[in-house]
Amino acid sequence: MPRIKGDEILIKLYQKYPKIIKVMLTVQAGGAALQRAVQDADLNCFLYKQWKNKHLIETIKPGLAKL
Repeated sequence: MPRIKGDEILIKLYQKYPKIIKVMLTVQAGGAALQRAVQDADLNCFLYKQWKNKHLIETIKPGLAKL
C-alpha cells in the first residue's frame, strides 16, 4: 500500500476502535510486521495471498459470531 504499511493501519484502527475484529491479508508482511500487529493491534488472524475462499470464510466466521 502506498505511504503506510498494513500493520501501521491496523494499529491506528485498534487505537480508535479497539473492539473490532482484525484480519490481515498479506503478500509481503514479514515476521516483525506480524508480531507488531499481534501485539500492538490485537490482530486476530492473518492469511497470506493467495488464500483459498474456504480459509477466508473459516477465518472471518468466528469474528462475525461475536457481533
